Amino acid sequence: MASGTETRRFSAAAIVVAVCAAFLLGGWFLKAQCLDPWAGSHQYESLCYNDIQALYQARGVDQRVFPYVHGSFDASTNELRDGAIEYPVLTGLFMYAAGTGVDNANGYLIATAMLLFPFGLLVAFLLGRLEGWRALMWAASPALVLYSFHNWDLLVVAAAAAGFYAYRRGHPVAAAALFALGAAFKMYPAFFVLPLIAAALARRNAKEAASVAGTAAGVFALVNLPFAIVNFEGWWATYGFHRVRGPNFDNIWNELPKMTPEELNLITGILTLVAFGIALWVGWNRARKEGLYPVVAVSAALLAAFMLFSKVHSPQYTLWLLPFFVLVRVNVLWWIAYAAADLLVYVGVFRFFFDYFENPGATGAETAMEVGVWVRAALLAGLFVAFLRAREGAGGERTGALTSHPLPRVEPVGVAAES
Repeated sequence: MASGTETRRFSAAAIVVAVCAAFLLGGWFLKAQCLDPWAGSHQYESLCYNDIQALYQARGVDQRVFPYVHGSFDASTNELRDGAIEYPVLTGLFMYAAGTGVDNANGYLIATAMLLFPFGLLVAFLLGRLEGWRALMWAASPALVLYSFHNWDLLVVAAAAAGFYAYRRGHPVAAAALFALGAAFKMYPAFFVLPLIAAALARRNAKEAASVAGTAAGVFALVNLPFAIVNFEGWWATYGFHRVRGPNFDNIWNELPKMTPEELNLITGILTLVAFGIALWVGWNRARKEGLYPVVAVSAALLAAFMLFSKVHSPQYTLWLLPFFVLVRVNVLWWIAYAAADLLVYVGVFRFFFDYFENPGATGAETAMEVGVWVRAALLAGLFVAFLRAREGAGGERTGALTSHPLPRVEPVGVAAES
């Protein structure tokens, strides 16, 4: 019986991976329109713009400049110089490695896409193993076509998915290590360490909480310290750049009265911290009532809040959210609505850029972008609540990872162990 169940799970995961491969190929064909030519407004008209080609020269990849070790941030011009990169160190190293065997931006896009492709498949496999057919909300998502090769975010999504896979298999310390590794690609997986700590404290397991926190801090330090020691200025340039930058076009803060970077940092920081506090508190109350801290659901809510309030909301951030539609049992209509709003934003943004250069005065694309931005923001606010109310997927229950070493269900503090 167990063997048959395992076979069905593996078969579902295999089909999910195959579907994911087809959508990744669709993503490649979309961005490949920019191979010839990549110039002028063609990249916006054909919706093939990607940061990979754009940053090939801008970040010194074409000159084989090793990132961070000689870099700096010029605060007077808000420019990154001499190998400084706006992304954490593992993304910068990947960018450098992908460029070692190419000699132009087109070759760089090809090489980068080939290297990123397996990470998209890995996410599909992990989600398929955990949640079966529900993982099609990753594999068959329109966002996979739009963003797989838009930036380098498949790397961090793979790290986050691996972290939740480890957690669901009963290894919270390994999950913390993977989240810290993910934070060295893009910062957001660091948020997910907080629910892991809260879950351990809810079970009055201070030793596990300390192990989770210490492992996460240690892994992040192990990856980052060499760069910080060699050239602190070049390492810190990543964070200095984001501290002073303003909101991007497809962001609610761009639609509101203009503020200085300092004012915006303060407001977005307070709103995000308040939302994080609410999410962790709701998780704690659910643990008291249900006997299990909802680590994945709270993590999903933390990410929704961050995406809602952040002053920067790049298009490809949608990839960050997709695994949670799989792992948390929210209604599929949320996924459909978010995909529609996201597509409206994507088309609106890049057609707006096209109009700016080729069709001044046109307002249709700009209106679509603005409507999409506000609809997306409303959906993120709704998802914050929906995630916190939803039950988590069955992946952990199938393996027993979330039910090992249970504690008595005694109110108000009886909480089952997650192991």
